[in-house]
Amino acid sequence: MLDSSNTSPEVEASGINTAILPVGAIEQHGPHLPLSVDWAQAEHVSRLVAGRMNAFLLPGVPFGTSEAHDGFRGSISVSHESLKTYVRDICESLIGQGFTRIAILNFHAGNIALKVLVRQVNWAQDSGKVVLMQPWIDASARITEILESSHEEMHAGEMETSIMMHIAPDHVGDERIDHVPNLGSFAFDLSPMKDYAPDGIWGRPSLATAEKGRLVIEAMVDATVDHLEKTFERLGLPGSPGHD
Repeated sequence: MLDSSNTSPEVEASGINTAILPVGAIEQHGPHLPLSVDWAQAEHVSRLVAGRMNAFLLPGVPFGTSEAHDGFRGSISVSHESLKTYVRDICESLIGQGFTRIAILNFHAGNIALKVLVRQVNWAQDSGKVVLMQPWIDASARITEILESSHEEMHAGEMETSIMMHIAPDHVGDERIDHVPNLGSFAFDLSPMKDYAPDGIWGRPSLATAEKGRLVIEAMVDATVDHLEKTFERLGLPGSPGHD
């Protein structure tokens, strides 16, 4: 695995043709978790995935489209068009220098513009392919077995709190408020979260443990690597030298 701490000649000599781009968000996660939860998850899981695949790990994109968290101070949102253009430029730059297998690991459900840019990049050329991953979805079957309240998990609940207890325990507070609105996920399309979750929580963080977080991370890494390898293989794109 290489990353941005390596030199350009080192990247050139490696022959690595797989690049991993983490994408997260900076937004509120209740009174017990930091604004950086999505970004921290993206960076952590992406580094483990890149290690398994002998890939070039890019610095994570911290900002996402977080308008659902309007009204919570510190939450930063960029427009769908800005996010799409920015990440598309990164992917096209990678393809232009010979990377043929690019994976975007997205850890914020609100970044819906990413799907559009992936289609735009892939349909415009045949030199490389971009695959969009949302690891918690690909690992959902296993995560359901790990968590007690996965069916109620939307934001800052059992899963995200458990993950942060595992990867950054010093940044997890004790004020864990359980709150599950009597609504479906469609609520995010109707009005800001503050309208139906005034504390910024949709889930049950009281059920979180560091061990659950470890198992969820493990499940996400396994599912992501498996999906990416199978997808790139179907596309006829072999892996980098020395990858598993």
